[in-house]
Amino acid sequence: MLQKTFVTRSLILFGTLIGLGFATTSASAATTYTVKSGDSLWAIADQFNTTTQAIVNANHLSGTSATIHPNERLIVKKAAKSTASTQIKDLPETSTTTKTSTDTNSTTTSGWQTMVATAYDPQVAAGGQGTSIPTGTGVAAALDRFPKGTELEIKFQDGHTEQRVVNDTGTFAYSNPNQLDISMTNAEAMQFGRQSIQVRVIG
Repeated sequence: MLQKTFVTRSLILFGTLIGLGFATTSASAATTYTVKSGDSLWAIADQFNTTTQAIVNANHLSGTSATIHPNERLIVKKAAKSTASTQIKDLPETSTTTKTSTDTNSTTTSGWQTMVATAYDPQVAAGGQGTSIPTGTGVAAALDRFPKGTELEIKFQDGHTEQRVVNDTGTFAYSNPNQLDISMTNAEAMQFGRQSIQVRVIG
């Protein structure tokens, strides 16, 4: 009887130690990250294989468009990104395979994303107050997804491609981060309307 009691207690103790080991492994999934100049929530989430919403929740931020500053410390849970979110991110690459099959100049479909594009004239948007943003060269985007200075390759519905640099943002970014506002003259912008485009980051 004594031998059975000893064996039972040993099993319980062994199970407890295993449980503590699992708990320690789970706790180590969180880390503290110091924000650097040029960082965005989207870039940090991508670096640690998690989501911007997970970082927002862990740090009690106002939302995924919240402003972060250099030397600010954020809690990042590395294992927070689920399989479902990874599949959503990869969907644009799959959906563009057919669309790019007729483009003889395209060497790869990797990284392409389907987005919505509108157009604007920065000078008109400034309301006559003047702006340092030149017309017809850049693009406005949600900066937590594409920080300023990001180089994009854009493929339009008529098949031609352009390389643009993100140099502006707009109020649309808060409600629709999947939209780009492309800089062009006001006359061109009125003709452009709203289109579906293919986009990928090249620098």
